[in-house]
This record gives sequence, structure tokens and C-alpha cells, in this order.
Amino acid sequence: MVESSHHEKDEALAPAEMLALVRDQQRSVEGQIAAFVPLLLVAWGVAWLFGLGALWLIDGMRPGPTVPPAVAITIAAALFVGAIVLSAVLGARSGRGVRRDAATAFPAIVYGCTWSLGTVAIVAVGLALLANGMDAALARIFFPTVLVLFAGLMFVLGAAIWRAAPMLLLGVWIVAVAVAAPFFGYPAVLLVLAVGGGLGFLALGALSFRHLSRLRRPLAGGRRG
Repeated sequence: MVESSHHEKDEALAPAEMLALVRDQQRSVEGQIAAFVPLLLVAWGVAWLFGLGALWLIDGMRPGPTVPPAVAITIAAALFVGAIVLSAVLGARSGRGVRRDAATAFPAIVYGCTWSLGTVAIVAVGLALLANGMDAALARIFFPTVLVLFAGLMFVLGAAIWRAAPMLLLGVWIVAVAVAAPFFGYPAVLLVLAVGGGLGFLALGALSFRHLSRLRRPLAGGRRG
């Protein structure tokens, strides 16, 4: 009778223990995925701030000294390519050990491909406009503005897919910056996009770091317990 009583008590505690285990595992997965978010946001913030800032320096300091176009383009390309590579590497690492079914993987794959498809489409439309009479001065405003606008809309779409309010906030901010920037003309449009977009990423990166710190506190307490 005593052994039976102990057995029933263990079974009664099992659901609570299982629920606690599931919650700990969920926090662990969220922490694993979120661990790289602040770093990614900071990387993209630096790329936008200094990459687009370098392009602004081509003409932005006139009549003072300017940066040669080849140098500015190289700096911008290196920063953006670096951010893309870092995103791919950290994204792959964050997904290790996390099982995804077809229903979960499909929107992520389509979303990722849409970035490439949209970027190529925008460049193609811009080239078509150049071929049909758009002058170089207007092209300097068109290309960065529309690409930034597209990025903002993609962030909004991503927020809808993954129900991520911070991503929605960033997307709306980027769209607002892209809409306002062309009114400043060239080359100031590049400075507005650089500062507005870059600081938006960096601010969200700081908020994400705070959120990650709060997420890790219960896990640390649980391990000590």
C-alpha cells in the first residue's frame, strides 16, 4: 500500500514537472534563436549607417573634400555583403536542433527568396527607366530610396508572418524614412537613409539585447535551482 501511494504521488507530480520542462525547453529555444538577433541588428545598423554614409560622401561634402566613388562603393559593398554573410551564418546556427515542419519552413523560404526577387526586380525597373530617359541625377535618388522602401515593406511582411511586433516597428520606421528621404534631394537623400535607417536598426538592437537579457534570467535561475 505504501509503495502504491508513492507511485500515485509520483504520477500526480508528473504533469506539473512535464509542463515545467516544456516551458524551460521553450525558453531555451527562444533564447537560442534570439541570441543572435542583437548582433544581426547591430551589423545591419552599421552597414546602413556607414555604407550609405560612404555613398553620401561622394558628393555630400562639396565644395569640401569628397570620397572617390570607387572607394565609397567598395566600403558600402563590403559592409552590406558582410551583413548578409553574417545573417546567413548566424541564421543557420540559430536553427540547429530546432525541428521545422513543411508548414513552418514554407513561409520562411518564400520570404527569403522574395528578398532576392524583389531586389532584382527593382534594379531591372530602374535600368528600364534609365533606358527610357531617366537622368542620372534622378537615378541617384530612385535606386537607394526604392530599395530601402522595399526593405521596410519586407520587414512589415516578416512581422505579419512571425507575429513580431519589434520587426513591425522597424519596418514602419524604415518605410517612413524612405518616403521622407527623396524630399531632401541628392545627395542629402543618402544621408537621411543612412542616419534614419542605421539608427533604427541600432535602436532595435539595443532593445533586443535588453529583451534577451530578461529572457535569460529565468533560465539562469532555473539552472541554479
